[in-house]
Amino acid sequence: MKSYHALALKEIKAQKVTFILILIAIILSTMMTTVIGQSAGVLSAMRQQQAITLGGDRYATFVQVNQEQVKALQNDSRLSFVGGYVTLGTSELNSFLSLGLNEYQYDVTAVYPTISQLKEGRLPEAPMEIALPEDVLHYLGFTGNLGDTIPLSLSKALRHGVELSSYDFTADFMLVGITGSNYLNYTSGGVTGIVGPGTAASLLPDNYFYYNVDFRTADKNTFQGTVNDLVSTLSIHELDTLYNTPYLDALGIQYDAGGANTPSQGFSLMLTAGIMVGLLLLLAAGLVIYNILKIAVSERIKHYGTLRAIGGEKGHLYFIVTAQVLLLCAIGIPVGLLLGAFSAKGILTAATSLLSPNIFLVQSREELNRLIAENRSDNGLFLFASILITLIFAFIAAIPAARYAAKVSPTVAMAGRNITVKRRKRKTKKIRNFEAFYARLNLKRNRGRTAVTILSLVMSITVFITLQGFTNMLNAASGMENNHFGDYAIANETEGFSTDILDTMEQNEMVQSVATIQFSMYLPDADNQISEIDIGFQLQPGETFQIAGLNFSYLTRFANDWLSAEEIERVKAGEACIVRNPIAINYGDEEMAHSNFETGDTITIAGKTIPIIATLNGYTRYIGISNSGFTNGVQVIVSDQLYPELTGTSAYNELLPTLANSANRESFDAVIEQLCQDIPGTTYLSYEETDRQLAESFEQVRLLAWGLILFVALIGLLNIINTVYTNIHTRVAEIGMQRAIGMSARSLFKVFLWEGAYYGLFAAVIGSMAGYICTIFVDAATTDTIQLVAIPIIPIAQATVLSIGACLLATCIPLKRISGMSIVDSIEAIE
Repeated sequence: MKSYHALALKEIKAQKVTFILILIAIILSTMMTTVIGQSAGVLSAMRQQQAITLGGDRYATFVQVNQEQVKALQNDSRLSFVGGYVTLGTSELNSFLSLGLNEYQYDVTAVYPTISQLKEGRLPEAPMEIALPEDVLHYLGFTGNLGDTIPLSLSKALRHGVELSSYDFTADFMLVGITGSNYLNYTSGGVTGIVGPGTAASLLPDNYFYYNVDFRTADKNTFQGTVNDLVSTLSIHELDTLYNTPYLDALGIQYDAGGANTPSQGFSLMLTAGIMVGLLLLLAAGLVIYNILKIAVSERIKHYGTLRAIGGEKGHLYFIVTAQVLLLCAIGIPVGLLLGAFSAKGILTAATSLLSPNIFLVQSREELNRLIAENRSDNGLFLFASILITLIFAFIAAIPAARYAAKVSPTVAMAGRNITVKRRKRKTKKIRNFEAFYARLNLKRNRGRTAVTILSLVMSITVFITLQGFTNMLNAASGMENNHFGDYAIANETEGFSTDILDTMEQNEMVQSVATIQFSMYLPDADNQISEIDIGFQLQPGETFQIAGLNFSYLTRFANDWLSAEEIERVKAGEACIVRNPIAINYGDEEMAHSNFETGDTITIAGKTIPIIATLNGYTRYIGISNSGFTNGVQVIVSDQLYPELTGTSAYNELLPTLANSANRESFDAVIEQLCQDIPGTTYLSYEETDRQLAESFEQVRLLAWGLILFVALIGLLNIINTVYTNIHTRVAEIGMQRAIGMSARSLFKVFLWEGAYYGLFAAVIGSMAGYICTIFVDAATTDTIQLVAIPIIPIAQATVLSIGACLLATCIPLKRISGMSIVDSIEAIE
């Protein structure tokens, strides 16, 4: 032998099957890192595209700003995009929906692709031209054509200010375009129409003409600091910054959402979860390489002992083992890169070809392919990173085997394995199934190999379960799914619904639960006094007094993320209340006096003193009927048990039923329509189309992510087969000996099949627990809170079946070949 380099190559040739298995593991690892990298950019781009669908291509919006402030924003170098628009006013379509008309002073299609997606005609280009969504024309009862005139009654109020009255007017518009229906805005009670340039200036008085400004910052890292500085410098009202939270989360931009006092941490946790999943993937592949290499080294321990005896140093043995891995990496990594690139392209093409390009918010298949191509991470830097990661994990996996070969004593190694059998005291038991009993003994015989084999399977199962939870993190709409309570909203602001009607609806087999709202508003007289109800304090000018009663179903969903269970129970029992403070009114730069309550105070209503358990400020979490918005004033939120005692009425103004999974929508629609006929003034809104459109917005990401999950699951499956195959292949001599002493081929098959089943079962149990723990951390990336989550039963069941099936398959493949060998050949076989 001239060189240890030659010995490394000779060992590879001598143990072809073993090193082919290692080569397969290296190829699969490289494919995995390549596919993940190729897909990561596309998944990120699709998630951002979904966020743009939901809230537009903007980071935030300043509302009610003047011309001077708009110019200052346009001249600010820290902003990469500034676009203003004027809200012309709103027109009530029904008690749940209102139409808002906007005049955009920039290309609306670039920022709001959803509301500007044309079905017919064109977008407005001149004053008094209008484009409306298809569903809005239905609500308006319009039966004309493009070019016809549509009269609309509009109303515009200041968001805040000393003027409390609104400006009401009627105008005739010419319909020039019909846009697609956007059901996503149904949850906020508003849909958007577009008017032509110059319309607002011709219809609005000066004091009602103000701008809303959409913007993006040039530097994502300094977004919140820039916003805070602009608010301070330009004297923008503290409540007049609207954050596009789905887009900010998709981009990983830190923000303080509207004074919530808690900056978004979703992206940092998402990044942590992503790194965790990636490490699990690489550990799974690394364990396969380690397991096979450790077995290969132990099989050739005599040869290493001989090398040590003739003068070989420990470093030489380290070199032989690591050189083998390096040679295999030189072959496997290029193959893995090529296969990974083709696999990623196949996954993306297959996933995107299943649905219409409209779901991806593009107009054609070519545009969709361009979007994917632009975001594929196939540059040289990433490919180098993929190579480096595979090499590092391959060498990490090789080090324990190399160390094992280097530290062995030459005398012991040349003498062969010295196995000490330790017999434990155990009770004599009846062996009910010999093959299963013998399989358990085999697992205990080499506990280290068994542990590593099971651990490699555990990693693959953990990754499979975790990835399914990780997919939900890619949903930019996840924070919007709870924007509406129930599947329907049924309202009657005058007569209301009796307790009997509520009981009948709750007993309907199609209904899972019903959230309810009771609502009373009291207007003050000229002296700011309220005569209808006795309150123990003086309202300030411009304030109303409101009492809202919530049943337990509504109250729980309303407050479970910011009140404790004990506090919610106190409100439910009528022992406490929640108070929303009125919004401060500004006169110029001066803030006018307004009522203000603090947590821990008490409030007296109708002679009853109630502790205030929490207070709310700003526009968020207000209670209203039929998406009617918030009328400025003091709003007291109590339970439906306390509400009749304070107001003298028990009628419910709004019912929000959630249907059972087996419910028939058409049948329930008939029930609601009958209710509307029986009680005049009753209206309803179904959120079926809203939920469908919301789900479709995520369909693009979900398909791509599942393509990646299934590919990774395939890699895990192949690794399982690889590991079990290696364990059986290295026991050919043992199998020959078992057959020589009389074991039948049938019984031999059963023993190894039981071993495979035990491998899969043990790994499934441990992997399921590990996967659930990882799922908790993945869920924390979307909730910003580490808490117990629902057990992912379906992914666990899938992983269990796949792992056991893979182990049985991996057992059958080598056994079929080995059982055909003669007993003598089996005993003498060394490779």
